[in-house]
Amino acid sequence: MKGTIKTLLLMVAMLGSTGLVGCDSYSDDVKLTTEEAPKDLSGVWQLSQVTRNGIDISEAMDFSKFKLHLNADNSYQLENYLPFIVRHDGSWKVDDPQYPFHLIFQEGGASQEVKTEIAYPVVDGKRQVSLTLSPGHKSNKYKYVFVKVTQ
Repeated sequence: MKGTIKTLLLMVAMLGSTGLVGCDSYSDDVKLTTEEAPKDLSGVWQLSQVTRNGIDISEAMDFSKFKLHLNADNSYQLENYLPFIVRHDGSWKVDDPQYPFHLIFQEGGASQEVKTEIAYPVVDGKRQVSLTLSPGHKSNKYKYVFVKVTQ
């Protein structure tokens, strides 16, 4: 009983002293921003994995020769063409530089843009670009995974 009373008094004393030492509001002139940095997709991207309708077909042929050159001036070139959502060189952009959900291509001389879903994950410490597209029959969904080529 005495132990319980002592414990209770000790808890009341601790709670009371906390009120005396309570937190004061702290003010600082430094404003923290949590704005996401724009994603830089420019560079040479080599095709490393291809899936069709969820099945990995990367071993069916050597896809690694296909490269997508996304230049800093927003032009692009295709190297060793494979079925893709565009066939000719042109310009590119993303729907949102900070949070890109779509990569948008416009072939040189074309009047319409072509849009594809994009993911931009970091895998094993390296940035990848993953595009979802249907180049041909619309019932076939392809996922092209690119890795950046270091030159």
